[in-house]
Amino acid sequence: MVSVPAMRHRRGDRHVYRNIAGEHLLIATRGDSEAPMFALTPSGALLWTHLADWTTQEQLVELVLEQYEVTADRATADVEEFLEQLRQLRALESEDGE
Repeated sequence: MVSVPAMRHRRGDRHVYRNIAGEHLLIATRGDSEAPMFALTPSGALLWTHLADWTTQEQLVELVLEQYEVTADRATADVEEFLEQLRQLRALESEDGE
């Protein structure tokens, strides 16, 4: 059986993160974004921080499990949803892992 490398992800350069008055925000740096500003939950801000370097979905799920009292299924669903939202915003880069 052939092992398939996991997809790796990192945040792109089209958005900057700001914490303004306790609000976690992604602010678009280019005019072609779906939304000029996107609010993050605290868990989303945690994931965004870890997306500074290439990481896998599995690593992000582990991070959520370490930080929050949730099931593995819930953590996986939340990370998948977050990554999809970032894709739609064009705020995520992805590549096949090595």
